[in-house]
Amino acid sequence: MRPTSMFRFLRHTLLLALLPAAVLAQTAPDSSRISYSEETVAPSPLPTLPSGENSRFVQQYSKLTRLQIEEQHLWKLGLNNFGATYLGRADKADSLLFSRVGVHLAYEHKLSPAWSVLGEVSPDFLRYRDAETRALRHGFAVRSQVAGRYYYNLNKRIRKGKSASNFSANYLSLALGSGFGRHSDETPFYDFARSGQAVRLSLAAVYGLQRRLGRYGFVDFNMALPMALTPDRGREVVPGINIGLVLNLRIGLALGR
Repeated sequence: MRPTSMFRFLRHTLLLALLPAAVLAQTAPDSSRISYSEETVAPSPLPTLPSGENSRFVQQYSKLTRLQIEEQHLWKLGLNNFGATYLGRADKADSLLFSRVGVHLAYEHKLSPAWSVLGEVSPDFLRYRDAETRALRHGFAVRSQVAGRYYYNLNKRIRKGKSASNFSANYLSLALGSGFGRHSDETPFYDFARSGQAVRLSLAAVYGLQRRLGRYGFVDFNMALPMALTPDRGREVVPGINIGLVLNLRIGLALGR
């Protein structure tokens, strides 16, 4: 057999051998599969306060700044209840006419976020000069007030990102004041022309602002237009009205709830 014929024979033989495999490959079923699945991601846990030393630090800082504490009532101890009056002489030891040392004890309770009621008692230890003998004497007197307060700018402070809780806002108030003791001539908002009355009463329209100083402090500053409800003997102006504004300042400790 010639080489050419031999080559053709081998080629045909190879094609015949591969033909069944090609037919099977075309007719065999497709065994591939497609599947679908869903993955769910668990929500991240909410942040928690640090533990150990850091947790104690956060708690102490929160208490110091009154964070997350909404107070409904507040005890206040004003420490600036003092004053003195002199006759104007160079020697103050001999010219003392009147001096007062005491405290302001107040309680304020919220009726709603904007409205509150306030009660205050101010015991005073007095040192005064007797009008007849000119001798220095000692005495005791008490001033008190009952007032309603309306904190009108809470929403404005909130919009500005400022504290509007814990009695920290500007307010309008109507206050009924009283004074007890014959050696004093004062109520919380009114100074009578003369002493000697056992009981003195006054009424005042008040505008003020109150702020908290950390956890244990407060400042309360107000301006009042007062009117005497009991006779103001010796005053020559319009009866019952003390012309001009009276300024008051309370600084002290806030005890909260």
